Amino acid sequence: MSTKDLQRTAYTVECFLNALRLEDGPARTQIEEPLVRWLADSARSKKDHLIYQEGRITCHAGGKMVQVFDVSQARQIQTLWCNGAKLSAIDGAAYSRDTQLVMLGTAGLFLTLPGQLPAKERDKSRSSSSNNNNNNNNNG
Repeated sequence: MSTKDLQRTAYTVECFLNALRLEDGPARTQIEEPLVRWLADSARSKKDHLIYQEGRITCHAGGKMVQVFDVSQARQIQTLWCNGAKLSAIDGAAYSRDTQLVMLGTAGLFLTLPGQLPAKERDKSRSSSSNNNNNNNNNG
């Protein structure tokens, strides 16, 4: 795997774990590193993926679950899918019923990407900045 592909995989896994709202620290690193290594393994198929559901991340290869990580500290209620290049919320009921992957998209997950502020906080900081500028202009 090229350096660029490895960086992309690491970034996507980071976004996946951010979407789970896992706190940064040693416990997260113990999960993140093996997930990146597993997805980056050259023997992996492009169909291999991760699933997060109800406090567990499972690794799927060749249609079978091959590894499980307990992430009871995760604060995500949606079921998520990640293949190392993309991530998506999926229909948790369809997945639980017959392991069907019904992609719901990334709406709402983008708020958890590194460096992103939720829309309300972004708007509040803009509003506050505008008010400060107006106050400074009125006082000067």
